Amino acid sequence: MKYFSKIGDREWEFVFERRGGELLAHCGDHSWRLDLSMIGDGTAFSLLVDDQSHDVLVDTAGGITQVQLGGELLRVEVQDERERTASTVAEHRGDGCQEVHAIMPGVVVDLVCKEGDVVADGQTLLVLEAMKMQNPITAEAPGRVQRIHARKGDVVTGGALLVELEPVEE
Repeated sequence: MKYFSKIGDREWEFVFERRGGELLAHCGDHSWRLDLSMIGDGTAFSLLVDDQSHDVLVDTAGGITQVQLGGELLRVEVQDERERTASTVAEHRGDGCQEVHAIMPGVVVDLVCKEGDVVADGQTLLVLEAMKMQNPITAEAPGRVQRIHARKGDVVTGGALLVELEPVEE
């Protein structure tokens, strides 16, 4: 899975993989061998990067992660692919029609709504199976189902348009 890390104005895309007993991190043309061990209560770590040792302190509160590494305190924002897709979709929502997108790749295993249905905020529209888990995809505001772009059994990509809702008078 991909992870996106941001420190200040700089952003990096990392892919992690296990190869044999090793954990590898890839970013662009670079790769590193990693070994991470938690120390104590889970805020301190011993990190080996290509056999070089680093002591790391991590504090996560309110969605913000602060990392102390080499005497420097860094504010780090990290998102995985699903979180990135979901936040991108949320940023592009405007007034009027609501577009409901897949938050991750998967298979549509159930359609709970049909075109013309009036749905409530939080009501399940369809169920998407991803990584052997069934994830209800819900309306984030009340609306009328204007168009359904997926059918039961469809394989969809992360970010795919699934349902369009039009606003309803309350």
